[in-house]
Amino acid sequence: MPEHCPLRGADSLTRNVSVRLRLTTTFPAPADHVWALVKKSSTLLFVSRGLLSFIGAEHFPQQWREGDTESARLLFFGCIPAWRHSLTFERIDDDTRILSTREGGGLIPVWDHVIRATPDGNQACTYLDEVEIKAGALTFVVWLYAQIFYRYRQLRWRILLRKVPQDAISN
Repeated sequence: MPEHCPLRGADSLTRNVSVRLRLTTTFPAPADHVWALVKKSSTLLFVSRGLLSFIGAEHFPQQWREGDTESARLLFFGCIPAWRHSLTFERIDDDTRILSTREGGGLIPVWDHVIRATPDGNQACTYLDEVEIKAGALTFVVWLYAQIFYRYRQLRWRILLRKVPQDAISN
């Protein structure tokens, strides 16, 4: 690349760029019910199905455990294979109903995710997805995908909450 090229060093400018996505919604279910579902690997598979699936998910534990790292190959839209993605469960706090992961792989070295379920009356809760994304020059494109993905997940959550009665959850 020529010395005077305006793109020289642009890669180093985007390498450490991060963006944050924060989406909240109110679910018509108690926070304890939502929280019990947050901790299940089957919930991740259900709410992601259609846009993202995980090859190797059969090895996921039934319930996430703080400190564990899980890994699976991503499959976009049920047919496009992608990279291996790892999820490290840094915090699973039953008192505050917060789950946080450090995630990444392939083109997306940082996809750190926080989920929170906060009581909002007796039969409702505020659900939060907050994600920090670092993907170099692709950060903005990945952020756009994340906008669609997490809105889709929250829609799938609503379907799941209609399907799973509150008394069917065991912690």
